[in-house]
Amino acid sequence: MNFWQKGKVAIANALALDLTHAEVQYGRILERNVTDGVSWLEMGCGRHLVPYHSMPRETQGAMAGRARLLVGVDVDQAIREHPLLHARVFGLGERLPFASRTFDLVSADMVVEHLEAPLAVLREIRRVLKPAGRFVFHTPNYHNYLTFLASLTPDWLKDPIVLFLDNRESQDRFRTYYRLNTATTVRRLATAAGLEVEELHIVGSSGSLGKLWFIGWLECFVLKAQAAMFGGRFRDNLIGVLRRPPEDGSAEQAAAQGRPVSGEGKGAC
Repeated sequence: MNFWQKGKVAIANALALDLTHAEVQYGRILERNVTDGVSWLEMGCGRHLVPYHSMPRETQGAMAGRARLLVGVDVDQAIREHPLLHARVFGLGERLPFASRTFDLVSADMVVEHLEAPLAVLREIRRVLKPAGRFVFHTPNYHNYLTFLASLTPDWLKDPIVLFLDNRESQDRFRTYYRLNTATTVRRLATAAGLEVEELHIVGSSGSLGKLWFIGWLECFVLKAQAAMFGGRFRDNLIGVLRRPPEDGSAEQAAAQGRPVSGEGKGAC
């Protein structure tokens, strides 16, 4: 967590706003699902499992140490710098190069917003999961004001904004589609892919505008208001846990049909 984030979180806590970064919340749910001896696929893994400001390196190392197998798949060369993976694969989520029923756990942190064909990816995830295996993911909520504004921002303008607010270089930013970024869309496409929605949380965070000083402090109050309005529908991010059903012939048959689903477009509700 950088200086600006620490300062804003400190002010928020002093004002009893109790803002916890969404990455911290995701890390807790992920850690709960990493059991001893798990076979684990991390999609779009980049350089780490979770940003280090949200989970210390030592904690991530201990979590990875519980896995019998930890495989990373990514299209980005940054995967070469990931220190915890047992194996690295360059590839796309629509065509995972693994046998069916290989993994107990698939995870994706800030990845699904980049999927052009999320239903195809969810079907691939279901295929490589063992029965009762889980897919844990964290992604922006399209109904949040910042995500909505980001979806309207031209690509040429995003690089300097992301660099200023989040200290991320252009090579660490990828095209976004936001086709699996509302709670309703997650439930609908998960069902179409043959997955059960075990958990789905619309969570708040500690904000993104800390470098803008006064605006950053005002954002704390906006975040608190989001949590109270409309059942929290406009909070920052989604954290989901989808499960492949236990062995069930009827579920296998339904998923194998691969029936098309309408309304996969950006911002579908």
